[in-house]
Amino acid sequence: MNCNSMTDELQRKLDNLPDIPGVYLWKDRQGTVIYVGQAKRLRPRTKSYFAPGDHSPKDLLLREHIADIDTIVVESEAESLLLENNLIKEYQPRFNVRLKDDKSYPSIAVTLADPFPRVLVTRRRDIRGARYFGPYTDVGTLRRTLGLVRRLFQVRSCSDDLPRQRRDRPCLDYYIGKCRAPCVGWQEVAAYRAMIDEVLYFLKGHTTDVRSHVRRLMAEASERLDYERAAALRDTLTWLEQLESPAAVETIGTGAADVVGYARDGNDAVGVILRVREGKVLSRDHRFLENVADTNDADVLSAFMTRYYLPVEDRARRVILPFLPAGSTALEQLLDPARLLV
Repeated sequence: MNCNSMTDELQRKLDNLPDIPGVYLWKDRQGTVIYVGQAKRLRPRTKSYFAPGDHSPKDLLLREHIADIDTIVVESEAESLLLENNLIKEYQPRFNVRLKDDKSYPSIAVTLADPFPRVLVTRRRDIRGARYFGPYTDVGTLRRTLGLVRRLFQVRSCSDDLPRQRRDRPCLDYYIGKCRAPCVGWQEVAAYRAMIDEVLYFLKGHTTDVRSHVRRLMAEASERLDYERAAALRDTLTWLEQLESPAAVETIGTGAADVVGYARDGNDAVGVILRVREGKVLSRDHRFLENVADTNDADVLSAFMTRYYLPVEDRARRVILPFLPAGSTALEQLLDPARLLV
């Protein structure tokens, strides 16, 4: 197909498209989906690809390969943004901005569907009813966080199917004070889940109560002359207090916020999220995006926010951005009650 023309059949399809929100899928001659897009108004958006005027080299190349179109009508622009994200994940189209695979980045999972939940590291997100924290691009931070949880909260480390499976006697963790032996019925479900609530509170970034608890344990260890344990708790306290470093972003102030950073170089870009809770920077996560050449910054940031940030659990109510992404109104509806700030 000539880049300045289209087949009569495709022309008829575009002419008959509705002027309402939806998602469009450009296909090549083999029927392969080569691009997925979303629009507030389907007909003018799709016809703009063939309109006279300046087009980016990427759009010109895309247009040369377009042979057919499928569309899906939705109720709102917000729904179209969400559907576009899901279809891009499904088809991995050649011309869309690509989010590099995050399977190499681990997360912490709390298996809340279990009567006695576990806290574990996973690189997948398919555990039924689990609550996830991460992914962690800094594995050292993940290990320190998980080690602290297991040191302070006496979470079980076994994979037993409790309470259906029962042991005759507890494992070593009970005798060294790392577990209260729910495996033999020495800890009730209610008490264990109350402890898990504290774990979730900590993983969300609330560290004040935990620091007080660590100071108390450190004092008790010193009183009984257990200096090795006191030193380990001192190191734990030092790491926790490092989280008290003030955020290096003036607009954060106090409270909770997710601060988004963005940079690009040629055909690649990176999005960064600083998780700030109680005025403290808790973590920094980043994701790389490929195939961004000839795509404007607002569209690239929109892709990052929709495909990476939107699925994140425990989002803050304030999201601070370097500039507004494309489709910011629809994105804010999907993020509700969070608000986008620049």
